[in-house]
Amino acid sequence: MGEARMTNFAGRPGSRRREERSDKASYILQRNDFGIRMADTPRRFDRVEMLITRMYRQRGYKLDTLQRRASSEGSQLRAVTLEACRDRKTVGTITVSLDRAEGLQAEELYPEEIKPFRSSDNKLCEFNRLALDIEECGKEALGHLFHLTFIFAYPIHRATDLFIEVNPRHAGFYRRKLGFELLGRERICRRVEAPAVLLHQKLSFLSDQILRYGGLKIPENKSFYSFFMPPWEERQLVEEIAGMLALTQLDSDAAKASAATCVRT
Repeated sequence: MGEARMTNFAGRPGSRRREERSDKASYILQRNDFGIRMADTPRRFDRVEMLITRMYRQRGYKLDTLQRRASSEGSQLRAVTLEACRDRKTVGTITVSLDRAEGLQAEELYPEEIKPFRSSDNKLCEFNRLALDIEECGKEALGHLFHLTFIFAYPIHRATDLFIEVNPRHAGFYRRKLGFELLGRERICRRVEAPAVLLHQKLSFLSDQILRYGGLKIPENKSFYSFFMPPWEERQLVEEIAGMLALTQLDSDAAKASAATCVRT
């Protein structure tokens, strides 16, 4: 009788153990000191939003409540938000957004710069809403966050071109460490009332860098891609994620990726 009461009420030890097991099972990727999963439940999304709010306020950014509402109500078919956790605390997040009928979010500020990339041969996407607790989210966790967003964008959804709006003071990191190129000059982003520049790179370029440097922890490898996963682990994750999405019927692209053989070598 006592055991039954203990496991039937939230907040009791039995309930906490079940929640911990459920949390562990939800991670797409786990390391000794962090795990990464999709923020695909209201509770996880709220935790992500709390982190974004805290980090944006620290930097003096405006909080775009309309964008938050759109993200929470948006379909998983067009955007995937990832949550990095350490000791069950949300320490990082990033969203990969696929192209939509109304265009990319970055086109609000840089329509002419992105326009030449719109052709039948290209499939566009963007990374946005990146927030990190720097004291808790190290280089490896950041590298793995980027790598997982890449997996959703490229092997799963087969996008070709990646765009990202960043504060100019962060642009050097993306250009030197990840190989992005400056596409749009500095402007004021009204969503956060802060300066921004537009960066771009072909996802095939990122793929090549991951194949060359991913997970290669040797003194000669100064690339930030060394904090990504090795190619063999990426192939494994592509199969697992595509299978998961296909089973839940979230995405026809995922179903195709699940059925196809991964030929990246």
